Amino acid sequence: MLPPLPARIQLHEHTFQPFIGEQEIQQRVEAMGQELYDRLSGGAPSFVVMLKGAFVFAADLVRASRLGGEVCFVRTSSYTGTESGGQVKLLLPPEEELVRDKDVVLIEDIVDSGLTMQAFLPVLRELQPRSITLVTLLHKPDAQRVPVDIDLIGFSIPTKFVVGYGLDYDGLGRQLPAIYQLAEDY
Repeated sequence: MLPPLPARIQLHEHTFQPFIGEQEIQQRVEAMGQELYDRLSGGAPSFVVMLKGAFVFAADLVRASRLGGEVCFVRTSSYTGTESGGQVKLLLPPEEELVRDKDVVLIEDIVDSGLTMQAFLPVLRELQPRSITLVTLLHKPDAQRVPVDIDLIGFSIPTKFVVGYGLDYDGLGRQLPAIYQLAEDY
């Protein structure tokens, strides 16, 4: 039997406290999966997963959606420590054959500034998908600097830095089944 999750965790020099529990995440992901199934009429879209942060969410969402289709991964980089650097680099591009003329479900872990999506969506559109449905687990509307049309949002959250459920702080915390935020007394 696994030990209970700690009330606080230490990652590098920062302390984090519980924010969104494992059960609440799973319930929301199940509901999002049903909504995707309904929106895409039970079809077989291509799931494009933004690495590294979205891999845990994507695995649960793809299963919850009960949709067929293939999965591919893309990777961008914009974070340094707990801040989005504003410069987005495409490290692993999407596979063209999995995007062209397909309904694409783009799965992101978090949309905060919107700069990653502003840089990546034109790259994806150049591959001429039939449609793009942008899904994010977390959205920080108060941190958004550029407009982004998000089709499905798991949770809207304040601008505090978060880790867990795939999200990390300098490589640590991805394995946590819940989401933790930077501690208030930090």
